[in-house]
Amino acid sequence: MSVTYLRSLQSVRERCSLLLSNPTHLNHFNVNLDALPPVINFILDLIKRDYPTLSSIPPHSRWRHFEASNTSTPIDRITPLLESWKDYGDQIEPVRRLLDLFVVSVLLDAGAGDKWKYGEYNRSEGLAIASLDWFLAGGFSSTENKFQVDATKLKSISASQLADAFKVSDSNPLVGVDGRTLLLNRLGAVCESFPEYFKSSDGSFRPGVIVDYLIKHSSTLKTGSGWVVKIDALWEIVMTAFSGVWPPSRTKLDGVALGDVWECKAMKSIEKDAGGIHANCKGLIPFHKLSQWLTYSLMEPMGLIGIVFEGVENMTGLAEYRNGGLFVDFGVLTLKNVPVGTIPKYNVYDDEVVEWRALTVSLLDLVAEKVREELGLTKDEMPLAKVLEAGTWKAGREIAKKLRPDTRGPPIEIISDGTVF
Repeated sequence: MSVTYLRSLQSVRERCSLLLSNPTHLNHFNVNLDALPPVINFILDLIKRDYPTLSSIPPHSRWRHFEASNTSTPIDRITPLLESWKDYGDQIEPVRRLLDLFVVSVLLDAGAGDKWKYGEYNRSEGLAIASLDWFLAGGFSSTENKFQVDATKLKSISASQLADAFKVSDSNPLVGVDGRTLLLNRLGAVCESFPEYFKSSDGSFRPGVIVDYLIKHSSTLKTGSGWVVKIDALWEIVMTAFSGVWPPSRTKLDGVALGDVWECKAMKSIEKDAGGIHANCKGLIPFHKLSQWLTYSLMEPMGLIGIVFEGVENMTGLAEYRNGGLFVDFGVLTLKNVPVGTIPKYNVYDDEVVEWRALTVSLLDLVAEKVREELGLTKDEMPLAKVLEAGTWKAGREIAKKLRPDTRGPPIEIISDGTVF
């Protein structure tokens, strides 16, 4: 029961909220909610600056990074692709191709480090454009159709091929080349291990074929304009199949690898009082950051053929360094026993980082609520995914640039292997 619970979307918000509601149990952070209003105002200013109308705010998704530009005008790289693919096969094939691309690009989207660049872009945008160029060059395909990602090719990709594709060198180092390569290799193996999700009509195994599975899912409702798909059906694929790409050395409970789930010392004391399901979770806090980032990113392409997802409100904000850095830089969160002005460095599994990430998830819910209040919008009109895109993630990046112009990095440095952040 605890394993099933900790792998669910529900568990992320519930477990993380226990830390924010029990601040006296925290070992590493002080929480100052009085510092939250300046965060809200900063986000509102960004929204006014960047979006002429509130309805023009897009959801948080990998798609945005493919629009990277060094000006205020995004570069649309996806629409021309869709136009060039529209006469190929059935109406779903262009979406399969986008999903192929988005899956590998999300898996390659962990933090690149402060020194790596791809042409004029760095960090998430650089990783997105690099993965797009590799995809368009046929780097993920073993067939004459180069605009696809298939298991055969994924399993054969080497670290040197990835380094070449991402223009890595001694003077342009990318964090986690080996880790990223292993993720792609394992993705290939996962696709072959779950034919019910990934086997295409031509016998190949592709990530993008999940759209066919979801359309035919027993819980999917056909409508006049498309389909209503339950978010739990997509999450089932993400956690049952895609979770197999994460390193097997991750946290285990009852012999089951849980993924992005980590032990927290403060939680061990809190959960005793919480009781219920929490009492059996052994101090573990789930985040499923890349799994949720993948889920957010896969929903948008499927919307092109009229798929609407039900239950998206169960997803949470992403526990990553831009969102988390925002709260540290504004003084909502302060590390205990760390001198002001220093940038501490921790491993992803360190207790300090687990606390930071859990508090971030809960604070993002508070921010979303306050932003909606200020804008006079409902949850449906301003879902969390739009608050993340227009507000917190962007705000975290901008305040980091202002406070640390040389590196533009976060206020807490994470030692990464390229598979979490």
